[in-house]
Amino acid sequence: MLRQVLLVALVSAAGAGAFIGQPAVAAGFTCPSTTAMDASKNAPPLADLFTGATDATADQRLNVLVTDLRKNGTSPSSIVNYLVGAYCPLVLADTSLSDAQKTTRVRRFARQVAGLAFVPSEQDELAVIVDLPLTPSLLDQIDKAAAKSGISRDIWIDRAISRQLASP
Repeated sequence: MLRQVLLVALVSAAGAGAFIGQPAVAAGFTCPSTTAMDASKNAPPLADLFTGATDATADQRLNVLVTDLRKNGTSPSSIVNYLVGAYCPLVLADTSLSDAQKTTRVRRFARQVAGLAFVPSEQDELAVIVDLPLTPSLLDQIDKAAAKSGISRDIWIDRAISRQLASP
């Protein structure tokens, strides 16, 4: 299951690849032009979600918005495109951030939105995607151990973490 969620997040990031992969250009940070989607007419402006909100309440408001858009039949990729397209100008307007910081913020937001938009609605417990840099040598060790066990890398990592937590 974790592998499916990770795959969906990667596919969604690739779907917005032109946006996520290249938001900063030689002339500076820019936002792509986006087309409005029908569901966005019912969605509040993204700036309203963050007005007067703490990080926790902003996350909760975003989760509710994504859930509402999904219930209205908006496809996950349209949700990601719409929300990232609406968020980018907010970041662009923040003159206290460098182009690199703006790029990082938009990428982080895109990953968050993709994680919310592509989670199966029938799932009882939401899978959380953890972005963790691993050294090539450690990843190689994990791949060898997973292959020896006859399971995927993702399942091996999930089991290793579960075993470690079970025996403190």
